[in-house]
Amino acid sequence: MFYPAKFLTHLVSRLPDGGTDELHHEENVMISLRDDGTWALRYNDPENGGQTMLQGTEHHLSVSRSGHIVSRLLFRIGERCESVYRTPNGEFEMSTLATLYNAQVDEQRGTLELHYDLFFNGALTAHNELTATWERT
Repeated sequence: MFYPAKFLTHLVSRLPDGGTDELHHEENVMISLRDDGTWALRYNDPENGGQTMLQGTEHHLSVSRSGHIVSRLLFRIGERCESVYRTPNGEFEMSTLATLYNAQVDEQRGTLELHYDLFFNGALTAHNELTATWERT
């Protein structure tokens, strides 16, 4: 099953130096629900010249971007996951360590909560808390 939806995200990043950064994003997306309980969400990303896709199961989430910056982040609770991050300036080492993941998705809406540490070139870059919601349009 596929359906269009309005997608809202709120990301809070707590930086090692004590600073905090917040990002809000709103996008029109397409949702795919599969019979096996997995789901996918995709939208065009004109600033990056490509698309962004989230794919989720009961136990993990992946976020992939195509375009000028290519990345694939994987999130599994308690597991440090190596990721791909390529920019026009080269490829960089990135990894994630999820501490909380919860997704509830049905034919009308979805909610996602993800807490994770982000590492860049081996160093802790941020403690992130992402909340996302979407509703069928």
